[in-house]
Amino acid sequence: MPKTYTIEIKPGFYILGIDDDKIKYFEGLWYIPEGITYNAYLLKTKDGYVLFDTWKHIYSEEFINELKKIIDPREIKYLVVHHMEPDHSGSIKDLLEINPEILVLGHPLMRGMIESFYNVKPRFKPVKDNEILEIGEYKLRFIHTPWLHWPETIMTYIENLQALLTCDAFGAYGIFDKIYDTELSPEEQEKHMFYTRKYIATVIGHYADWVEKALNKLESLGLNIELIAPAHGIIWKNPSMIIKYYRSWSKGLSISGKKKIVVVYTSMYRFVEKAVKEAIKVLDEKKAFYKIYRFLDDYRDKYSDLLADLLNSSAIILGTATYEASIFPLMRHILDLMIEKIPKNKKVLVITNYGWGGVAGKKIRELLTSNGFEVVDVVEFRAGQIDMFKNRIVEATNKLLETLGE
Repeated sequence: MPKTYTIEIKPGFYILGIDDDKIKYFEGLWYIPEGITYNAYLLKTKDGYVLFDTWKHIYSEEFINELKKIIDPREIKYLVVHHMEPDHSGSIKDLLEINPEILVLGHPLMRGMIESFYNVKPRFKPVKDNEILEIGEYKLRFIHTPWLHWPETIMTYIENLQALLTCDAFGAYGIFDKIYDTELSPEEQEKHMFYTRKYIATVIGHYADWVEKALNKLESLGLNIELIAPAHGIIWKNPSMIIKYYRSWSKGLSISGKKKIVVVYTSMYRFVEKAVKEAIKVLDEKKAFYKIYRFLDDYRDKYSDLLADLLNSSAIILGTATYEASIFPLMRHILDLMIEKIPKNKKVLVITNYGWGGVAGKKIRELLTSNGFEVVDVVEFRAGQIDMFKNRIVEATNKLLETLGE
């Protein structure tokens, strides 16, 4: 049974969380053995309670039970829905069955989505961008942040608490026994930042340009943000840090300025692997910083982890083979993910082999170049002839490093 918890963050302001340690593939797509949390928030005011989001539909019963530990759900006056994806809106129907008088607040697009998703017609009020709701002693400011990562996404700034509720933005995979980023050990902090980068790469990466727009918008509003409370993962008590990381990652840059090379290869019979290892020898000799991802006949790394490292990489070494007169299917999938999910400011070295005719190298160059990547070199060799091409691989790898200033 997943762990559920309610914690008072500030007087009258609560997080209701559940640790989903059963999920294996987020959105049925991204492998996350580290699990994920779903965070809803509750605000007590003099004029009633405001609930922000809910939990995934399979945990509706647990959500209602957790809510009842604090209040009677019939005391809720407003439900703010930041984003209609079912991992945040999934308990709405059960909640409205208990309290149909709740006034649901959200982006104008949400009305049709709620009715369609859950076959309910709640009392609904659309909120305008930068609209302020005064309830009791609190002021809630609603900010439209479209495409982070659906068009109807909004955030809420609770002015009195200087807290920004952001739903998917600034969220992360992973389950920790801590609530705040400041409570994490250095080892936990490193893991958490990787899970945060993995989340932005897999879920929000396609909308990187909108991240920059949203950050600029928040900055222009002059908000005094002391707390960022996302719908997944840890609450940020150091908001300036995660905002800085988000701005850097949305541009495909490393916050430290350290140049990272991601080596990713597929190898059916280890010919490609043998060739790629020649490039790795050069990286070791030059003391370059790199990460390796392998897709073999007896082992596969995670696409989701790969995207996290590709996001803030400086360069990529791709190794694969020609397969049925085209690109090896797994590598084609990786290329599609790169094009779809990560910024294009990467330099690429391509190493390919073939049995009877070389095609993959040319096709990869054309595909990446036409989508904004810079292909520094392509080394293509016939299977079994790696020894004849060692010098070319060494030369090409050095050329890649030179373009990085290594």
